[in-house]
Amino acid sequence: MNDITEKCTGCRACEQLCSQKAISMIEDDEGFLVASIDQSKCIDCGLCQKRCPQNIAIMKSIACQALAVRLKDDELLFRSASGGAFMGIAKAWIENGGVVYGVTYDSEWNACHVCANSLNELKKIQSSKYVQANTQHSYSDIKAKLMQGKKVLFSGTACQVGGLKSFLKKDYDNLLTMDLICHGVNSPLLFKKYIVWLEKQKNFKIKEYNFRSKLAGWALNFSIKTDSKEKMHFCDVDPYYYRFLEGVTYRECCYECKYCTPGRVGDITIGDYWGIENEHPDFYDVRGVSCMLINTDKGLEVWKNFSSNFYYKETTFEKISKHNSNLLKPTKRKDMVRNTIYHGIKDSDTWFEDSFAKTFQPSFKAKMKDLIPACLKLYIKKHLK
Repeated sequence: MNDITEKCTGCRACEQLCSQKAISMIEDDEGFLVASIDQSKCIDCGLCQKRCPQNIAIMKSIACQALAVRLKDDELLFRSASGGAFMGIAKAWIENGGVVYGVTYDSEWNACHVCANSLNELKKIQSSKYVQANTQHSYSDIKAKLMQGKKVLFSGTACQVGGLKSFLKKDYDNLLTMDLICHGVNSPLLFKKYIVWLEKQKNFKIKEYNFRSKLAGWALNFSIKTDSKEKMHFCDVDPYYYRFLEGVTYRECCYECKYCTPGRVGDITIGDYWGIENEHPDFYDVRGVSCMLINTDKGLEVWKNFSSNFYYKETTFEKISKHNSNLLKPTKRKDMVRNTIYHGIKDSDTWFEDSFAKTFQPSFKAKMKDLIPACLKLYIKKHLK
């Protein structure tokens, strides 16, 4: 057997299903993890192809309830990307004896799925990471915990949730899945090269990076933190962030994503409620608002138990999807840029500054916006509200 699938998402389901340990994940020419088969170990059982979530249909559900939500806990809300939908449920899940799988950075800026058993550990997996996360051995770990009767919440992109469901093959009453409204994912290698470049630009060591800083309220701002200070920047002045939002640095399979549909793979789907100021102006809040789609009976039961942690308002899928187009279709591939954007990424240590960063020049308007102090931006937002 040579190929498992033509559209690998790097979920690792095949690797963890293989009884012969014949499959490993290797870095492709763009820095994305892909499955590789050791032919000397492979026994041609075909299980990897049969269970690959890209080769089979994964059960999806249409939302039975659509909500705009905002966490009541202001401190946790501030650390969340939008309205704290994930944190409000995850915190309650842990308080009720469960564990939560989500994404954090390791010491080398790899985004990885880890298991959180406490609130302190949970805070590490808060907020958005705009780079593909490595699920590591989380699927196998989750199965072991589920069989022990442990309550597990898994949060990730829809393809990662699909990978978990394909790996498990059956549903578990003690498993809750939460998928994110996803545009696409960047290469882990691109992100690490970006951090190196950014440290050179700023001339200091970055201790923390937050794609969704709220120093100026809910928006697409990022912040970088050293030991002594935190500085926020506007997304449109940054080559990595700008190209991510432009949609030209995603994994190839993202442009044909089978999960960008009204039918959702998770029990609950969450994301930013962009456009809330137009759809429900009375519920808009400068601190952030999440949208939540409750897709299954299990999701409904969880919401019933934990809804007291939120302020919330009924809405519709149509209103949410109007401003979150990836609920309806994948990001369109911009061929001219995407064909060459990763060329040479492995050729030199200075590739990011010599090639990638040079393809981007922020507008004068973006530069001026970036110069406005965060406190003033926040004041203006509150005043405009």
